[in-house]
Amino acid sequence: MQKIVLLLLTVLLSLSCMNDDDFPQVENITKGKKWTLKIGSSPSEVYEQLQVLNIEKQFNTINVTYRKPYSKPEEIQSDISLYNSISLETTFGVLERILITFEEDKVISIEKGGGLLDYVQKWPENQPNNISINIDDSVDIIIEKLIAIYQIPTYQDYQITLPPKLLSKPYDPDMKNYDEWFFSFFENVSFNKDGRNSVKLYFKNDKLIKINNVYEEFEFVN
Repeated sequence: MQKIVLLLLTVLLSLSCMNDDDFPQVENITKGKKWTLKIGSSPSEVYEQLQVLNIEKQFNTINVTYRKPYSKPEEIQSDISLYNSISLETTFGVLERILITFEEDKVISIEKGGGLLDYVQKWPENQPNNISINIDDSVDIIIEKLIAIYQIPTYQDYQITLPPKLLSKPYDPDMKNYDEWFFSFFENVSFNKDGRNSVKLYFKNDKLIKINNVYEEFEFVN
């Protein structure tokens, strides 16, 4: 009897020591919903739910996890006008990066460099305008121009990367080919503390099957 009492006291003491403020706090949701996100939804439905959630949480972009860089423009299945930029980077030799940014379906900036990027008017700079990508080019012709650029041996080792998906633009159907998406957002908890939710969305057979949320809090000095 004494052993049972001691065991009960130990359990109660352990429970009393558990603090809801211990971080990180991990949730795995496989039924029902979390925020606007509903288990069983299709990728396109989840995207619409994320757009609604973004109005409140203001995270703005979604990362398509494990999407690899493309070795040539013909591999890109996405409509790049659904994004706000593309980047290119050499895979060997001297590092060179190019960042091409879009706005209102036109190229608004081209940056080139290694560690630091400088603005240029076109890329490649040594090619005629009908081949190079220029400021004010329509986004609709970017892939066509990249295909022409990749015929030039100097540029065949560049990898092309798409950025995180902007929620302000429509759904990209290619996103359904990836089984994991990720986003995170901060919320103010108190005058010197913020909370962060890091969220992974898992899909199987074109359905959302799990929401994994890791919540942490951080104090900061004003």
